[in-house]
Amino acid sequence: MDITSTNYLPHPQTTSSRSPESSKTNPATVLTSKTSVTISEGSRTTSAAEETAINESIKIYKGSFRSGAVLDPDKSARIDAILSRLSENEQAALIDNTTMLLDDKFIQLAEELNDDELRQFVAIGSALQTTPLVESPNNGLAYSGTKEVSRLVETLSQLYSETRSRVLDKAESYAEKVVKRPPSPLTYDAQSIGNYLNDGATANDLFNLNNAIANSDDVNAMLDQLEQFDEHQQTQLMGLLRRDNTLGTQMMDQLEGRDPTAQSAILDFMSELDTSRKFHMKYDPTGSTRSVLDFDNNGREVVVGMMEDTVSLLENYHFDDEQLEQMGNQLQNLDRSDQRAYLAITKTGFETLLGDVTSQGKQIDLSQHEEAFETIDDLRNNAQTRDLVFRSRMGEESIVDGTRYYEQKSLGEANHDVETMVRFLTTDAWLNNQLDDSSAHDAQSNRLTSLLTDMDANQRDELVQDLNRLGQDVHPMTELSDAALKETYGAFFDRTTSIANVDDLSALAEAEENTKPELRDAFWQATELAGERVDDVLKILDENVPDIREQLILTLADQAALTESGQKTRDEVGQELRKLISYFKEDYSSDDKLRYLDRAFATH
Repeated sequence: MDITSTNYLPHPQTTSSRSPESSKTNPATVLTSKTSVTISEGSRTTSAAEETAINESIKIYKGSFRSGAVLDPDKSARIDAILSRLSENEQAALIDNTTMLLDDKFIQLAEELNDDELRQFVAIGSALQTTPLVESPNNGLAYSGTKEVSRLVETLSQLYSETRSRVLDKAESYAEKVVKRPPSPLTYDAQSIGNYLNDGATANDLFNLNNAIANSDDVNAMLDQLEQFDEHQQTQLMGLLRRDNTLGTQMMDQLEGRDPTAQSAILDFMSELDTSRKFHMKYDPTGSTRSVLDFDNNGREVVVGMMEDTVSLLENYHFDDEQLEQMGNQLQNLDRSDQRAYLAITKTGFETLLGDVTSQGKQIDLSQHEEAFETIDDLRNNAQTRDLVFRSRMGEESIVDGTRYYEQKSLGEANHDVETMVRFLTTDAWLNNQLDDSSAHDAQSNRLTSLLTDMDANQRDELVQDLNRLGQDVHPMTELSDAALKETYGAFFDRTTSIANVDDLSALAEAEENTKPELRDAFWQATELAGERVDDVLKILDENVPDIREQLILTLADQAALTESGQKTRDEVGQELRKLISYFKEDYSSDDKLRYLDRAFATH
């Protein structure tokens, strides 16, 4: 590959490599283009013979853009031997990186490399001077090509020769793609900025590899694992390894041997997260700061957390190739807000249905839990559900000049409320699918999420937390029989089904408040049994005296118990309920209504 030096300061344009004053420099000083030496009159005591001896012992190395000097003859001889193995262009590139050229560790390494490996190293060192795009623009100023080369020297010095050759081969293949330009004054016109970004993109792979091998405990094993993937996937994985060696290694572990299409779907999503622009965010836990709903979508903590959650899902659950590809493609087709909600639903939803993976000590095979997978897949692919989950991380809404703003919660509170909402929606969806003998229906989830979305944030958070307390259990929901589900989650489901069916939520809340505490469980059994006729039942309760209200609640609760035990069907009870509602629309006396309730639902 052709070698050109880049990003160096130009050395002085002089006809002589040294001036008379510079010949008196301290022996430990290395002369470069930035070195300036001034000798005072009082120090001019060196004899002409001594000056001549010093001058003759200093060796000057002059590259394309920099110069350096060495006083130690033995060191000069070793450097000369290294340079003699290189072409003029390669020599210039090596001299231009004076820090590397004069470093004892590099000299030792260069003497161990064969000629081909030395040429490879010089090419790689030259390419590392181009600032990679993954460090731009936020961290571009912190990038140092010299430091990256030093890191490479440090890594290679610790490797066996076979592994070292392997690294150099791979690094050279990436270095060949790097665009290197001669140094020029920094400008901010569109073309210069475009060149900077385009050049930087070509340096990403080399930079990622250099970091990956520097952070690896076993470079050979890491390269073995990388080579199980195609070239494009390798570059994506090195981006993850550069960011977090553990994260990248875990991803390789989970994707190794999987269908290439499934691998690419997940890696394309992860790579987009890795290369996206990120910012450090500050959260105001006091609630006094208002922001737009997606204010932290590009927050570093958020994006890195999404990457960690994705890897955690693959570690904790075994997705088949079709499920893996589907998840990766679905995530890629969503915006950042929906991606966050999708991952939150998947993570907390599976935990709710299948239990804590860490306590089980093994990966859960989703092929053994098809119903659970379908339940979570339906939730995470429902736009209304994702929107509710995403909103639950923020507080009360206000509108200023046509823009919606929301109170910020602390990051911990926001995450807690998202988990609480997902656990609530998952529990309701699972019960809706499993408990056939109920008034729940396919549209219940949408109606429930719609009602919750329209509520004030504080009211919604309080309601969801209260309802979740009614259904807490130490066992995963998938392990419970229908009978156990009814026993454990009956009170929860009576309420969520009633809430989903009601048109006037405030009327439902008022009716519960007006019911004696000892009758409130019966109240919710009655409203659940009423199903889509719950508003008619609430109207009857509101328009009648306490004795009639209590008798109606107890009567409907008894019918709910009969349907649950199988002594009656819901269709039979539903027919009688319609007659009851029609009866109460007429103007009968209270005594007549009580007598009617005594004989209502009687079997003939």
